Amino acid sequence: MDDKVWISILMVVVFLFILLLFFLIKQVIKKYQPKDNTTIDRNEVENHPTLTSVTLSGNDQVSVEGITCFVEFLDVDNEKLNPNFIQGVLKNVSLDGVTFVCDVEYPIIDDMTIKIRFSLKDTVFILKGRIIRKELYQESDRFGYRVVFTNSYEEDRELLHQILEKILVEKRKKLKSNRGCGESMV
Repeated sequence: MDDKVWISILMVVVFLFILLLFFLIKQVIKKYQPKDNTTIDRNEVENHPTLTSVTLSGNDQVSVEGITCFVEFLDVDNEKLNPNFIQGVLKNVSLDGVTFVCDVEYPIIDDMTIKIRFSLKDTVFILKGRIIRKELYQESDRFGYRVVFTNSYEEDRELLHQILEKILVEKRKKLKSNRGCGESMV
C-alpha cells in the first residue's frame, strides 16, 4: 500500500481515539459533578408535591379560560377555509398543545398546519401545530378545537412548562386559602 492509504487510515484511527477520549472525559466530569439540591431533575417525580412544586407531564392540561388566541391556517388553498386567520379563546393549555374555542366551524383536514399565537403571564407564544379534534358546544353554538404542537423549540417548551407550573401553584394557593377560610369560620 502506498503512503496516502496509510496516512488516511492513521487519521481515521486518531480521530476515533480523540472522539473516544472526549466521551470518556465527559462521562467522568458528569459523574463527579456535585448535585445541586435546589433543582429537580425533570425525569424524577416527587413523591409528595408541596404547594410550591408542581410536576407536569406533556399531556397535563391547565385551564386558562378567557385568554385570547389568534389562529392562522398555513398552506391552505381551499376556498372554503376563508378567512385563513381567526380569533378564539383558549380553554386549556398543556406542554403538547392547546384547546381553543371560536365561533367559526372549520373542517379538519389531514396535515393542516396552523400557527397559534397567545400570551400567558405577559409572555407571547407563537407555535405551529395541527388540529386533531373538533367539538361542538351546543349550548353556545361554538366550536372547540384541540391543537397538538408540531415543532416547538426546547426553549419555548421549557418556558411554557415554567409558566404552567406558576399558574398551577397560584391555583393551589388560592384553593388552599379558600379552604382555609372556610375551616376557620366553623
